[in-house]
Amino acid sequence: MQTTLIKNHLFFFAKTIGIKKISGGMGKIMDSKNENKLRIFTEFLFFDNFNVLSIILKIRFLNFFMINYFLKLIIISFFLFFLFLKYNIAENNQILLNEVLPGILLYYGENEEPNEINKGAIANKVAIIGNKSILVYDTGPSKQFAKSFIKELRKYSKKPIKYLVISHRHFDHAYGIEVYIKKKVTIFIDKTEYFYLKKEGPLINNLLIKNLGFNENNINFDDISDEKINFLDDSIEVNLGNRRVLIKNLGIAHTKGDLIAYDYNTNTYITGDVIFIGRAAAFSDANIPMWINVINNKLNLSWDYLIPGHGSIINNMLELNDTKNWLYFLDNAVKQAISEGDMISEIFQYPLPKEIHHLKMKSITLRQGIKKQLNLYRKKYIE
Repeated sequence: MQTTLIKNHLFFFAKTIGIKKISGGMGKIMDSKNENKLRIFTEFLFFDNFNVLSIILKIRFLNFFMINYFLKLIIISFFLFFLFLKYNIAENNQILLNEVLPGILLYYGENEEPNEINKGAIANKVAIIGNKSILVYDTGPSKQFAKSFIKELRKYSKKPIKYLVISHRHFDHAYGIEVYIKKKVTIFIDKTEYFYLKKEGPLINNLLIKNLGFNENNINFDDISDEKINFLDDSIEVNLGNRRVLIKNLGIAHTKGDLIAYDYNTNTYITGDVIFIGRAAAFSDANIPMWINVINNKLNLSWDYLIPGHGSIINNMLELNDTKNWLYFLDNAVKQAISEGDMISEIFQYPLPKEIHHLKMKSITLRQGIKKQLNLYRKKYIE
């Protein structure tokens, strides 16, 4: 009984305070008895860690040697060090950037739902550093995140941030825009997406505050005005100093207008939510048939690497199938439901193709978007 208790809590201890793989930001803290329950950091700090420390002090196999107290002291020291490290990361909203390619820094967002702990920092963010200036791709979910991102970026380069590309209006990509406006950065976004950002943004932000515990000063939409934004409906090439970057509007796909970037130095696409890797692509605001067409026909530059909006960087075109196969399933499912008169609950019973079994968040993503797509298909694609 005691051995099992020690093993379980030490495993939880290792999972909780261990340094994560190279990724962005705050760790997700789970309840040791209920893996579906998120723990706030202070609750974790004062309860589970106290239990783990107590167990360490009572480990009996150390008593076989005279040096047992010395070993316990070492264990406790390491325990306190990692606890301090985790505390600083979680409480100070520290984020981590990784130089995944020469001059390209990536904040890796975990494939998970937004919650009170991650504060919506679930999407990838990128900085491209040239000899003279920097381009940032997407702002993150809040001005607090944007400030932390820039602070971390300054550890790599002091060059000015000259350009910001906002891939689309969704909160996990765009709600840190204020910080860049105040820094007088040249900002690119699709015009229709900007309209929906201003129109729907305040309501969505209030829901994030009310339901997910986001900060009340997440974003102030009154500080965002048209004259501070550049609307891009085609493409433009910018030079960061011996580094050319293409910024292109792919048109309607995941949203009403998705902006991507392409770095010529490394032959790298940065696609935002046009591409999802490892998880089901969110599709509430999408035009699914046009999205499929964009992936098949508009990513037409030769590329060695692709950084998606969610998921790991890829270097193989076959990995685009994570998004394409999910979209093919959605397209077929919606059309089948309409033709057979099936209800939404019946769509959830449709068999999933084996090609998408490995994707995370399939059920919740399907629930979030299927009703809107049924209505859209009935109006645009079926009648």
